[in-house]
Amino acid sequence: MLVSSEASETAAPRQLGWAVDASLLAMALFWATNMVVLKSLLRVVPPAALSSVRFGIVSAVGLGVMAARDAPRVVAPRDWPRLVLCALTGITVYQALFMEGLDLTTAFTSNLMQGTEPLFALVLLSWTGAAAVRPRQWGGVLLALMGAAIFFLQGVEGGFGTAFGKGDALNLASAVSFAVYGLLSGPLFRRYPGSTMMAWTMTVGAVPLGLWSLSAMRSVDWRGLGPVVWGEIVFSSVLPVYVGYWIWNWAIARKGLAHASLYIFVDIVVTGVFAHLFLGERFGLLRLAGAAVILAGVHLARSGEPPHPE
Repeated sequence: MLVSSEASETAAPRQLGWAVDASLLAMALFWATNMVVLKSLLRVVPPAALSSVRFGIVSAVGLGVMAARDAPRVVAPRDWPRLVLCALTGITVYQALFMEGLDLTTAFTSNLMQGTEPLFALVLLSWTGAAAVRPRQWGGVLLALMGAAIFFLQGVEGGFGTAFGKGDALNLASAVSFAVYGLLSGPLFRRYPGSTMMAWTMTVGAVPLGLWSLSAMRSVDWRGLGPVVWGEIVFSSVLPVYVGYWIWNWAIARKGLAHASLYIFVDIVVTGVFAHLFLGERFGLLRLAGAAVILAGVHLARSGEPPHPE
């Protein structure tokens, strides 16, 4: 009887580990597929309008889930300033920069730039004194910067030049904005249920997105988009954003940020494969080498984090 009890206790964490990894893999596939879907949608819907309608859907889903759950829904007045800042940095500013950047560059490059968010998070943690950054982590930042220099090099007459454009700059800026969001959101997600925080941050962040996109929204013939386009919009709103972020937060709580972050690499690699197959994107050896060095730098920076307690 004792042996059976010990075996079941050992099996439970192992089964949970498989569930976390399977969920993270699904999340990475959602995110990679979403990059291809968004590039397709941007051919018929302007970036501002697409951001607004997506987060209108996500906000409705979030509010519906919060209403259906038997969990606290009220946020204390002292926490509203932080919540509003989270909504602005993690939803409004991030989405505006990300979508405009994606429209101007390739799906693979955009996702690779998004993958640098952990590096900016380290800089912010060090600058604010919120956590000590280890030398190994700074080494990862420097390695990633070297990789970026390689990635954006291109051959020109008489030598080399840079291929760093406006879309790339916007995507890097969006990664900074999301890093700020990550720094601000932690205390709120520890105080309140995830469904409550997701509902309020997405709803608050969607309001200025809607105001920003008014003229773009009027320019779209929404009735004429057709069921396929609307299906892509709903998929892009619900699975990568709402379900994806639920998996992300749940996995971090179970296995730690370092473990969950490994699947960022899966997301980027799969995005590259999907972009090649479905969008016709092509990458030279120099770009692939630069991308590999960037990913190695991000991994080194993440591996310097203290282990998550089981």
